Amino acid sequence: MSPFKNGIPITVTEAMIERIIKLKSSCRDIKVEITPSHIELSGTMEVKKMLFKKNVAFRITLKPVHVEKRTISFELVEMEPIDRGFINQRIFNRPPFFEYEKRTIKMNVNAWSIVRKIPIGTIKSYELVEGALKMKLSL
Repeated sequence: MSPFKNGIPITVTEAMIERIIKLKSSCRDIKVEITPSHIELSGTMEVKKMLFKKNVAFRITLKPVHVEKRTISFELVEMEPIDRGFINQRIFNRPPFFEYEKRTIKMNVNAWSIVRKIPIGTIKSYELVEGALKMKLSL
């Protein structure tokens, strides 16, 4: 009897998501908070307008909506202070981890080394818990 008959448990923490967003990003002070209902990101981003540069604080709320194979899609529920596609694009377009298109952020969990070590299976279930995204890969 396999101990993984219900799937292989994988946990993605707030710190793991923060590290990916910080990669080659102009975002600073990124903080990720995962609650049972949503994922919230906050930080500052340098925005250039004409000849001026300005640091703009932002807060983004994401809600998981769909799973396909090894990808979880999140709906961008709220963005403060302004909701602009180019800002969302700069934060979330981090291939192969994240892709942003039309208020949807796709997280390819296969890009994480912890998941890549398991060559077979798809996401069987996922759950947001305090401080982490827990999922099970089916075999």
